[in-house]
Amino acid sequence: MLVPTSVSIDQRVRRARDTSVAQNILTFGADVSDEKLNESANRKVDMRRLIYCAGLLTLLCGAAVAEAPAGMVLYFQSGGEVYLLLAEHADSDRGWAGFGGGAMEGESVAQTAARKAQEESRGYFKAADLLKKIKKLEPVMDGDFASYFVEVPFVPVPWVMNHPIPADNDAYAERGTFAWIPYSAIENMLSEGIDRKKKYVIDPASLPKGSQTQWFWPIWLGNLRKAVVTKSLPW
Repeated sequence: MLVPTSVSIDQRVRRARDTSVAQNILTFGADVSDEKLNESANRKVDMRRLIYCAGLLTLLCGAAVAEAPAGMVLYFQSGGEVYLLLAEHADSDRGWAGFGGGAMEGESVAQTAARKAQEESRGYFKAADLLKKIKKLEPVMDGDFASYFVEVPFVPVPWVMNHPIPADNDAYAERGTFAWIPYSAIENMLSEGIDRKKKYVIDPASLPKGSQTQWFWPIWLGNLRKAVVTKSLPW
């Protein structure tokens, strides 16, 4: 179950990134310090390398405080089954997945997840409503990607697919076909590590007519497996 946390979620995300950055910097620094200088300058510091290292440090630290990507899985429960609202990526062979993507400047991970869920559901689900639902929840972290799970009322798929979208915002048209796919159709795929180069085929019975792809996006499956491994699924 997702539980409330007293620690800032964004601080936890940045802390994880800081650890990775520090490791990279130490490794780089070790390589520089161990390198043998030529005979005429074996006791002098190569200033160009130090400047380069300092520049790299600045860039990496900038990355450490950058806003993290985030996403959201919308679901409802009925008859002992959990159904996930998934969609395939339009004009892409990525396949089916929940909603998510990169952050805008100044966003928290929760704001990013809610905004992407609104955009990629063609505006049917509102970011403000979703933010209220995840306000006190801690996301599941897979690397630097933050995933939230939000229970919503059932809505017929055509209501989402036919929802009018802004003419001047391509983000609302990033997804093509939508479907409520039962978690039981995915569960077995999550029992072992996800091969990110593999196409995990979906049972045709779960897909609507008009679908251009018949597989899950393995990157998203990896995010979902992380929730399974950490026992963070809310159902």
